[in-house]
Amino acid sequence: MSQSIKQQNTRPQWQADLYVYFRGRSFVIQVVLFILVIVASVWSLMVGAVSIPVQVTINTLFDLDGDQQKYIILKSRLPRVVLALLTGGALAISGAIIQAIIRNPLASPKIIGVNSGAALFACLMIILLPDIPASYLPLAACIGGILAALIIFFATFGRNLSGVHLALVGIAVGFICESGVDYILVALPTHEIATPLVWLTGSFWGRSWTHVYAVWLPLCTMAAVGLTMAYRLDILHLGAETATGLGLNVQVQRLALLLIATLLASISVGVAGVLGFVGLMAPHIARRLVGGNHRLVLPTSALVGMLLVVMADGAGRAIFPPIEISAGILTAIFGAPFFIYIMLTSAKD
Repeated sequence: MSQSIKQQNTRPQWQADLYVYFRGRSFVIQVVLFILVIVASVWSLMVGAVSIPVQVTINTLFDLDGDQQKYIILKSRLPRVVLALLTGGALAISGAIIQAIIRNPLASPKIIGVNSGAALFACLMIILLPDIPASYLPLAACIGGILAALIIFFATFGRNLSGVHLALVGIAVGFICESGVDYILVALPTHEIATPLVWLTGSFWGRSWTHVYAVWLPLCTMAAVGLTMAYRLDILHLGAETATGLGLNVQVQRLALLLIATLLASISVGVAGVLGFVGLMAPHIARRLVGGNHRLVLPTSALVGMLLVVMADGAGRAIFPPIEISAGILTAIFGAPFFIYIMLTSAKD
């Protein structure tokens, strides 16, 4: 035993960290979450207006001998599942980053106004440019989300405001953007608001591989960059004075991380609509499972977010087939009580 300890002490630090990680509880939790995501994804492929047996689903996915349902699974449901995985993971990472920057457990892309800004610009594009390809919708949402984030950042820049004040500014910006969305829906004729209404509820209905191709690369890139900056979140979470004392340029790092979180949330909103509370719930669940180290929180949050959104999309098709309930409605039903719970427990602390 002493020999193994001596060998461990002679390893480089990164090898020692990996050794501890793979032997630890966090690794087991992430493996279990990964398996649950796979199982939930397969289940989501099976349910809907046409129920497909698991063997047929597996035959279709891996092109095995036997009965297959290539059109329903590969053309209709698989793009939805892939988008649910991408957007769920992206919103969860975005929420974890925002909560660490603001140091507020109630923060999320939706609550601080990023989602609302993205929704406003996406609605404007749907109304003003109805013939534009769907692949441009995430771009419009990104512009709106970035503008909302910039307003929040520059409104608080150099004022040394607390995380609570930053969140309140975000809520105010969100209210303004939501008022713009409401005005669009009220002012337009009834027959023209059907598409924005379905999209605003957070639905994967009608999504295809075109949408997947439009967003997978930027979402994966931004998520990877966010994961590499996880250690900076640990420092920022200590507070601005402590982070500055440790040599971190707080304003620059906050802006960079806020930009990453905004892009992740805005692109997700552009392709899937407003999926409320995913960015709030997933980081909290992840911290309960693996602790506060953001190198563990971010990937765990991504897995939890994937699981939540895939389950919501599948359940929305399985509850009252052929009627489909939007995934955003289901995440809001569970997210609102979760928000109240977090608010009450935070108040006690």
